Amino acid sequence: MTSADHHLLTKNFYSTFPGEEFLTVSLPNYARERQLIIYKIVATVILCVVVMPVLLATKQTAVKDNPVDAADGAANENAIYDDAKAISKGSKNKKKRVKSKKSSQESTTETTTGETTATVINPITSNLLNTLCIILVFIITFFNQNNLFPARTIVQTPVLTRDECSHIIQMAHEAAERNSEIAKREKASLILEHTELVNEDISSKSQSDGNNTQTFTPEQIELRKLNSIIKEPTGWKKDRHSSYPTTDLNYVVDPFTRDDRAYLAEKLNARLTPVIERTFGIARGAIRASDIFVVRYDATNGQQKLRKHTDGSHLSFNILLNDEFEGGGTRFHNRFDGSYVDVNPDVGEALISHADVLHEGLATTKGTRYILVGFNSIDVRFKEGFEEGTNTRLSSTNVDNWEDSRYATSLFRDLVEWMRWFCDQYSTFQRVKLVDRKDFDEYITVMDEADIKRNEEEARNGIEPTRSSGHANWFSGQQLFVGVSGDVKRVWGSRAKIEDKFRGDL
Repeated sequence: MTSADHHLLTKNFYSTFPGEEFLTVSLPNYARERQLIIYKIVATVILCVVVMPVLLATKQTAVKDNPVDAADGAANENAIYDDAKAISKGSKNKKKRVKSKKSSQESTTETTTGETTATVINPITSNLLNTLCIILVFIITFFNQNNLFPARTIVQTPVLTRDECSHIIQMAHEAAERNSEIAKREKASLILEHTELVNEDISSKSQSDGNNTQTFTPEQIELRKLNSIIKEPTGWKKDRHSSYPTTDLNYVVDPFTRDDRAYLAEKLNARLTPVIERTFGIARGAIRASDIFVVRYDATNGQQKLRKHTDGSHLSFNILLNDEFEGGGTRFHNRFDGSYVDVNPDVGEALISHADVLHEGLATTKGTRYILVGFNSIDVRFKEGFEEGTNTRLSSTNVDNWEDSRYATSLFRDLVEWMRWFCDQYSTFQRVKLVDRKDFDEYITVMDEADIKRNEEEARNGIEPTRSSGHANWFSGQQLFVGVSGDVKRVWGSRAKIEDKFRGDL
């Protein structure tokens, strides 16, 4: 298969959205928007760099004085001597002498002066045109739907059926049971090895005595982690996200099976990645999940809510897995004017938004609420460049890479803050519901059929399901920190302990 055939195939599959007929809102045409951006920028540069300078240029004439050479000087001296002789001949030759002198002067003038004409543009005008060009390119680049629509739009769309959601919850319960069994075995082994821990009361939080904070040995820290897993709800992690902890299970770190991951990847590839591509303009193969996990909120036994925050990724989604609870929902905040919108999706619906949209999980007041959450990285690294550079400078005085320098990290920080302010000011804060509830089943069927057709066509043409052929990376690329240069700079601690599991056949 030639590269041209492969390009045509991927263009047909990954540039069209199978569920277009079901959409209830008009979405930007990102391919056309990007073409228009390029055309407008090229036209602007031609106008400011070529056309306007020509129109505003003026003609200037410069007079140039040429030095008189030695031969001309001798000729002038001879002319003066001849004039002196002519005077002695009397007034009869006066008119002739004067005429001769004028002629000599005119001839000398013609040979010692010259004029040069040039077309020039005023330096101030040139600088103003250059500044205007930069401003226009900025306006063209940022003030278009390619940037403004995805920045603060919350997309609500069906991804899973109710039965599939129940199956995922069952997967999570089974993984939690395995987690609990593993934790109990490891705790017994730890206590057997360190008998001093048998009767020690290790709480889940650090105890303080005045200004002195209690410190723990590595064994005590490990015992605390195991106790946290064993306590109710048993088998669920309670401290994976340090800043905004949730009661959850990760699809790779925790004991989900290979079949569990394959099942979820199949659904996300068929129904979620096409929506992300259509609504946010992000190519499917550019999506790399940095964390996918099931979260539970309990009204009486565990975590009820999650306080206001932004996510540590570029694009986030959460899918409601059940409705046997009261309360709950997600509140999205508008930083610009302080308003907010509460969203309570149907079972199987996903809420997709830029990770920098401020949001919180509202309190579950009765029952247990389950959601599937995904943090996705598109590897646009301004934010990572700032964070990684700062961490490197704090941990070491030896800064070898340019992206770790104080100036580079300050630039990345300012770019992040400035772009956040810009989007808050000029993009529309809105929620859009893509598909009517009555069309859910038919919509999902159409999406699945398109995915089956794509997979069959790829297999027939020998195309591997990789990111370059338009497949997202849901599991093997999780918990990696990609630096501003595109290199993997570090991994999460939870991944570092089981790296082989991430690298293996997931």
